[in-house]
Amino acid sequence: MDWVKSFYDKQHQWASVYAGDVEAHHRDKAKSITLPNRKPPYRVLELGCGGGQMTAALAELGHSLVAVDLNPAAIRSAHRLAASRPDARIALIEGDFYTVSLEGRFDVVCYFDGFGIGSDADQQRLLQRVSGWLTGDGRAFIEIYTPWYWEQVAGTMMEWPNVSRRYGFDKAGCRMLDTWWPPGRPEEAVTQSLRCYSPDDLKSLLDGTGLELIDIHPDGAIDSQTGEFQSEVPVEAAMQYIAILARR
Repeated sequence: MDWVKSFYDKQHQWASVYAGDVEAHHRDKAKSITLPNRKPPYRVLELGCGGGQMTAALAELGHSLVAVDLNPAAIRSAHRLAASRPDARIALIEGDFYTVSLEGRFDVVCYFDGFGIGSDADQQRLLQRVSGWLTGDGRAFIEIYTPWYWEQVAGTMMEWPNVSRRYGFDKAGCRMLDTWWPPGRPEEAVTQSLRCYSPDDLKSLLDGTGLELIDIHPDGAIDSQTGEFQSEVPVEAAMQYIAILARR
C-alpha cells in the first residue's frame, strides 16, 4: 500500500479531485442507503470520504456522520462542505481507517470508490473492523470494482489540459490500474492499484470476517466509446457494484 499517499496527493495536485460541491448523483446514492427494518436517520461511518461530497449528501438527509480520510486536502474540502451546512451533524477525522480508533457503533458503514487497496489479507482485516463497528442490525455498503469491466477497458486513455490518465489491468493479481501523469512528463506518473472482486470472490473474501453478503446492486458503467455514464446496467456489464453486508 506504499503508493497510496503519493497517488492521492498527486491526483489532487494535478486535477483537484477533492474540489467541487454535492451533485445529483451523490444525493441519489445517499437516498439509496436504507435499512430494512429501521427508519432514518442513522448513525453513519464513511470510510475514505474524499472531498466530503457523499458525507454532505448523507448529512442533508438528517443522518449523523463520522467520516475518515487519510488525505489532508480531502479533509479540508470536506470541512468546507460541512461548514456550508451548519445544521449538519458531521465529525471529520484525518487518519488511516486501518488504525483509527472510533467510539461506539454505527447503523451504516459506507466505503465508496477505493475498496481493494492492498492484499486480500488487508481487505479482510478492514472488513473485520467494519464488522466490529456495525450495530447488530446494521449494514455496510461497499463499492466493489468488477474484474470484467476493468479488463475490458485496459488501455483506455484520457487527456485533459493538466493531466493524462490511462487504465490498465493486472490479470495475475486481478487488479485495476489507474495511472496519472502531467502531459509530457510520464516519468512523474503515479498509479492506483485496486483489487477487483466478482460477487463469488467477495463471498470467499468474507470468510472469517464476521460479515455476510446480503445483496448486490449494480452501480453503472462508463461507456468506453462515448465516455457517458450509464446508470442502469446489469452487474455483468457494471464497472462496480454496491455490496450490502451484515454481521453474521
